[in-house]
Amino acid sequence: MSDDVGGTWLDNTYPGCGCDIPSMLYSFSFAMNGNWSRKYAPQDEILNYFRKCVDRFSLRDHIQFQSAVEKAQWHEEDKRWEVALKTGEVIHCNILISAVGQLSRPRLPAIEGIDSFKGPLFHSARWEHSFNPAGKRVGVVGNGASAIQLIPELAKQAEQVAVFQRSPNWILHRHDHRYPWLWRQLNRLLPGFSRVQRWIMYLFFELRILCYNRRTALNRAFTGWSRRRMKRVAPPDLHDQLIPTFPAGCKRVLLSNNYLQCLHQSNVDLITDSIAAITERGIQTGAREIPLDAIVMSTGFEANRFLYPMEIIGRRGQTLDDLWSRRPKTILGLIAPEFPNFFMLYGPNTNLGHNSIIFMVECQVRYILQMLSLLDRNGADAFEATEEATDRFDTILQSELKRKVWSGYAGSWYKNASGDITNNWCRSTLAYFWQTRRVDKSAIRMSTRQCSTAAVSTPIAR
Repeated sequence: MSDDVGGTWLDNTYPGCGCDIPSMLYSFSFAMNGNWSRKYAPQDEILNYFRKCVDRFSLRDHIQFQSAVEKAQWHEEDKRWEVALKTGEVIHCNILISAVGQLSRPRLPAIEGIDSFKGPLFHSARWEHSFNPAGKRVGVVGNGASAIQLIPELAKQAEQVAVFQRSPNWILHRHDHRYPWLWRQLNRLLPGFSRVQRWIMYLFFELRILCYNRRTALNRAFTGWSRRRMKRVAPPDLHDQLIPTFPAGCKRVLLSNNYLQCLHQSNVDLITDSIAAITERGIQTGAREIPLDAIVMSTGFEANRFLYPMEIIGRRGQTLDDLWSRRPKTILGLIAPEFPNFFMLYGPNTNLGHNSIIFMVECQVRYILQMLSLLDRNGADAFEATEEATDRFDTILQSELKRKVWSGYAGSWYKNASGDITNNWCRSTLAYFWQTRRVDKSAIRMSTRQCSTAAVSTPIAR
């Protein structure tokens, strides 16, 4: 339960935390900020931006903090949702919007002995600020987006940093730089200057989706270029362990200016042996035990368990978990059959590997506003996605996903346990914008009355 806005930028406060999308792009189109300190702003600056947006638009008084939702149930006879909070409070609303995102619940792997370690052990998304790494032997389990940001920072103070890598990642240079005073002044004095920069960045990042098609010349070229870039920077004796054999883009391509470089340091060890257990004194890998004073679990999030741990109960008394036991089926990751008057922001198959999720969320909000307007114009009290339209959308979605590089070669958090890609959108963000520009009336059913709205949580996704 959070006591402030900011979502992932409130929760993730580990050393070196920042965004891998340029800040000019990772911001709202209706609240441009021409005063970013860097191209890729750090966590505290991003959090401050979202706090300012909340205050600028007078939203704080409309937000109920410390109010985790346990269950939401649709009542067909009243055409409304009953939302039960952990505080015991019950809220009723006609329209329910989930904005909990995909990357908000830390995942701890089932490692034998994880509770036996005598020193500090915590997830990177729950950083213990009382922890001082100076002079300590620190183990970091994982080498994903968070890990490659915090490991170089730990290496500046720790006596030894042991990096436990399960599989390699493609890691490219993040072309970061500090913005000069003159740039900020031009943003302030020339009204269109920031917006032009934003569009240039957007189009540059948007073109990257072309590199993510399977078995194409572009993907092969992207993979070869990425391999050469990594070889230039990574320690030569670690090339086999660090450079993936699968095509670039199968997992999220990571950006860093200092992770590969820090592996040259004598106090940083890359360990690729499988973890057998966590002991009282460290981590056991096969025949050897690595002694440690602290362990940081940088092991990602419960990305495939959508809306968990909330229980969302639909029209026929079925939960989303029941209906989505194999994989989610929605229209545009926004609406689903059996769940009237229910929307999801950053829902299934709306994540990106190439551009800003803020753009996707803005598309989704416009779609929701159109749907509410449509209900009002028709004097309707409820809508629901049809099974037929959902099946049609899902068939096209799955067909398109099979063409993407994510669908083969390597495991990733984009996939569930069955191997289905449940997180990523299958095309460009422009395609998503086009498909959400207006509501397809043939894809929904409506019945009659008026509505009020309620939103459940509002994390901003990384």
